[in-house]
Amino acid sequence: MFSKEDDVKIGEILVERGIISQSQLDAALKEQKKHSSDNQKLGSYLISLGYATEVDIANVLGAQFNTPVMRIEGLRIKPEVTAMVSDTLAKKFHIMPLFKVGNELTLAVSDPTDILVIDIVAAETRCKVVPVISPYSDISKAINRYYFMKVETEGSEKALELSPVSISRAEIEEIKMSGADLPIVRVVDRIIIEAVEDNASDIHVEPHEASLSVRFRIDGILRDTGTYPMKMHPGILSRIKILSEMDISEKQKPQDGRIKIKVDKKEIDIRVSCIPTLYGEKAVMRLLNRANVRVSIDALDFSEKNYKTFLELINQPYGIVLVTGPTGSGKTTTLYAALHEISSVEKNIITVEDPIEYQLPIINQMQVNPKKDVTFANALRAILRQDPDIIMIGEIRDPETAAIAAESALTGHLVLSTLHTNDAPSAITRLTDMGVEPFLLAPSLIGIVAQRLMRKICTKCKEAYTPSKNELKAAGLDMAIEGLKLYKGMGCDDCKHTGYSGRTGIHEIMVVDERIRELITQKASVAELRTAAAKTGYKDMRFDGIKKVIEGITSVEELLRVTKETK
Repeated sequence: MFSKEDDVKIGEILVERGIISQSQLDAALKEQKKHSSDNQKLGSYLISLGYATEVDIANVLGAQFNTPVMRIEGLRIKPEVTAMVSDTLAKKFHIMPLFKVGNELTLAVSDPTDILVIDIVAAETRCKVVPVISPYSDISKAINRYYFMKVETEGSEKALELSPVSISRAEIEEIKMSGADLPIVRVVDRIIIEAVEDNASDIHVEPHEASLSVRFRIDGILRDTGTYPMKMHPGILSRIKILSEMDISEKQKPQDGRIKIKVDKKEIDIRVSCIPTLYGEKAVMRLLNRANVRVSIDALDFSEKNYKTFLELINQPYGIVLVTGPTGSGKTTTLYAALHEISSVEKNIITVEDPIEYQLPIINQMQVNPKKDVTFANALRAILRQDPDIIMIGEIRDPETAAIAAESALTGHLVLSTLHTNDAPSAITRLTDMGVEPFLLAPSLIGIVAQRLMRKICTKCKEAYTPSKNELKAAGLDMAIEGLKLYKGMGCDDCKHTGYSGRTGIHEIMVVDERIRELITQKASVAELRTAAAKTGYKDMRFDGIKKVIEGITSVEELLRVTKETK
């Protein structure tokens, strides 16, 4: 432990470095002497008096004891590392295991003179312990985050605490039967908590020949977040299945489930899918944080022109408005924002969704349930008998649903739905290929929105630069004014050194006029439809993306990544 001589030396170093004055050191020593029975270190008094910060004290301790100083904030610690040191030990000695390389375990400590704790951890983990000094509050936050944060299952008696007592006896037996042990519970809970904290949209749990990998999709990009021994695979999958109420004994058929949880008072809905693969079952968990759902059109990042056009489309009395794009492009969010904009007590709005991702006020929402024969088509037939004004269909997946949607639009209803196509003109050929008769589609379709999500440059590490001619040409900016400055993220702790943080939308909107209706009845090609749309003012989403590059919202690299398939 710290000796009086250690305290004096630390004070002298602080004075030498100009962090505190001699009078401040004297005042802190006087305060320490006055409360000598408390056995508090000098650093505590310097911090409480406002003379120095925890980081100042940590840096001086590092210099005094020739020990590296490391900040824990922003560092992801793998579950298998935290499992090496018990929560009791971590809290008692105020330590935090950080990472393991070979047989060396790096351990964060606030008191580098406590040799006893190093020996205890070395004995418990059978590793060579390498201490680093971290600020006291950094260690406190890490202990709370990795050992004591709670996840509660909504509407259930189960509490997913980071400890074995958080599950029922029956669940414990199920996990034991799968060949796993109780630390699995902590590992799965930790994975979910980290995903929520990182604003991940999806968690991928993937078995390979020799290991189990976990990846998070953050801002549309998958990132590797952990690797586990394959022996943990059965237990982790069993835990996920228990939470999502799947059949734990079924391992050869795809299964779907759902989890509702609270993480740090945030309500999270998780859609879970398990499928059999070569090396065992893979699980994907899609996270929906209700607090993050943007139900305002203003939050969709439309350009001024597209914003005005979209408002005009959704305020039409009847017709079909489609939102297209790949999975994860924010189509459902756009539909929710549209419904939020046009909803009122004078209108009867009914949706049919799979699943219902967000509960909207004064709107009637139906959940698809194929097991009870509640399909999109069957639900639509029932909805039409409910005197609707506006109908939202989560997705047009089959010819029957598409045909009923067109007929609904022709009989005086506004129909909003989504479709999987790369751009707006392709939606028309997709529907005709699906079997929708052109004579139904042409008069019912009024507009199509195609969209993508692009990562935004991190504002904390954003820097301007002069792009090369090749870069400008690749982005379609070769005609730009000379001396144009663009931006990119250099990478920092806030964006986890990716250079990006958050996402923005890019859009294209195709308004269906009489000429396009003629082309639909003639089964025109996508190229012909695009040429006709251009005459109405249609601009593809790359044009929208280029504007966001020039404005410094995103980068050329991101523009090319997202729009290359639409060139």
